[in-house]
Amino acid sequence: MATVVSVLADDFETLARLALRQAKLAELVELRMDRCGHPGVRRLADFFRACPKKAIVTVHGREAFGDFAGSADERLGLLHDAARAGAAFVDVDRGSSLELGEVEGRCSRIVSHHELGGTPNDLAALEEDVRQYCYENDLVKLVTHATCAEDGVRMLRHLRGAPGLIGFCSGEAGSFTRVLAPVFGSPFTYAAPMELPGEPLAPLTAPGQLRLNDLLAAWPPGGPGPGTAVFGVLGKPARHSWSPRLLGMALKAARLDALYLAFEADDVEAFLTLADDENFRGFSVTAPFKEPALKRVAHADEDSSRIGALNTLVREGAGWRGRNTDVAAIRDAVEHALTLHGRVDGRPTHLGDAKVLILGAGGAARAAVRGVRGSVRTTVAARRFERAETVANDLSVHAIPWDAIPAEEYDVLIHCTPAGSQADPGTLVILADWIRPGSLVLDAVYRPVRTPLLMAARERECTLVPGGEWFVRQAAAQFQHFTGQDADHALLRSTFHSLVEEDA
Repeated sequence: MATVVSVLADDFETLARLALRQAKLAELVELRMDRCGHPGVRRLADFFRACPKKAIVTVHGREAFGDFAGSADERLGLLHDAARAGAAFVDVDRGSSLELGEVEGRCSRIVSHHELGGTPNDLAALEEDVRQYCYENDLVKLVTHATCAEDGVRMLRHLRGAPGLIGFCSGEAGSFTRVLAPVFGSPFTYAAPMELPGEPLAPLTAPGQLRLNDLLAAWPPGGPGPGTAVFGVLGKPARHSWSPRLLGMALKAARLDALYLAFEADDVEAFLTLADDENFRGFSVTAPFKEPALKRVAHADEDSSRIGALNTLVREGAGWRGRNTDVAAIRDAVEHALTLHGRVDGRPTHLGDAKVLILGAGGAARAAVRGVRGSVRTTVAARRFERAETVANDLSVHAIPWDAIPAEEYDVLIHCTPAGSQADPGTLVILADWIRPGSLVLDAVYRPVRTPLLMAARERECTLVPGGEWFVRQAAAQFQHFTGQDADHALLRSTFHSLVEEDA
């Protein structure tokens, strides 16, 4: 497995300087010569002698997210001269492969194809087509564009059965394939230059490309291999989640051959059907998949079965086991907060003395209802009253219309909608004067930490429970389900607080 750092610049002097700075950080360096023109064979040879790593020379046009605007002859001439000057590889598009022909010296050819329109279902047929333009010892690189995580998993499935193929997906939705390509057999994976002191930030060379430091940070301490366990957060959206940083750090601290990524799927059932490789060991499931994912599990714990929603999937043979770590996390967070909240006379100190109002009717709200069972009264409110009624009927609690919230008496308010999150920034889920003064308010939204609801609740002299309390507790339980080891709670909390500071 080799990591390739891909560099791009408007002139060869800048390109060479950037490549030499970055080369020490990767196994190979790719000179993207789309913009800089032909510097001459001598300057190319000088660079290859000075470069501590083998180099790939590439000249991409629009067919491969490139900028080359010269003629076909100019492109082919540059590739031939690069081979003659000492490049280890030249990358040629399949459409120009046969016209390029054999290259001189010890240089090898990479015949590449970029499918900009999407990821076909039949990747084997696409690879076979590309190989028609190859000589016997050529490497083949196949890059398809991903619009959802299902596309990326299709690419990884294909890599598993295609030894020696360089493959991954372009696009933000497929960025995880660049991390996982070596796990599934790709000999190369590509990254953008990392940020270096005193250097301007170099451009990405393709959409969805990760910077080298981010790629290396995602891998386990010993680097990725065929046995690396893959965990991730599965949702839509998912890439905003802090779970990869939080649980990724926990996996590294435990020195496990495992990594944790974000998977933004369109259809959770389709995704899980595709993610049947044994390397996929578990997922943290978030909205809107907590309820539909339950249909795909062979076994579910009591909390998941009772509320009809899960937030954790763990590999069990060829299938999945479902768990819900939200329920206990919510209960622990509320009970702990009530011990402080109840120091003021007249306020409850335990859930058994409290009335609870829950905003929302999705999987998180169902978990909250289950988590506060045993309260004096639990009520659910949702903008669509019929959804609140469904939750109430399923879980034997009460439901009220949204406009009845101001008249509802409660001691604890739990917010379980996206309002105020990065998916719906700045939105206050209810009017500020609907918040009962002196109540305890838990907001499931953890990013940002200071949500509109919590800021409004502070003005009403409420006890505030940030979503991070819920988030860290459920993540610790997920880590235990994933690995069989207890999580380092102090590490999880310190990592979370570091993320808060970065996000401020």
